Amino acid sequence: MQFENIARMNNWSNEEKACVLTSMLRDSAAAILENLCASDLRDYDKITSALRFTLWRCALNRAATWSTAQPDTASPRRI
Repeated sequence: MQFENIARMNNWSNEEKACVLTSMLRDSAAAILENLCASDLRDYDKITSALRFTLWRCALNRAATWSTAQPDTASPRRI
C-alpha cells in the first residue's frame, strides 16, 4: 500500500513501478522473479501477480501443515 501511494504521488508508469519494485526486493522475494521472462520483469501487474500467487501458495501450504499437525478433537477417545 505504501509503495502504491509513493508511485501515485510520483506519477510512475507501470514500467517505472516494476523497475523500482524489482530493485527493492531481496532474498526469497527476489527469487520469485527468477521465473519471469525479461518482458514480464518490466510489467508491474505481472510482477505483483507472481508475488501474490506465491504468497497465496505459501499460505495454503502453512494451513495444510497446521491442520495436519493439530490433534483430531472430533473423534472420541478410548480410555
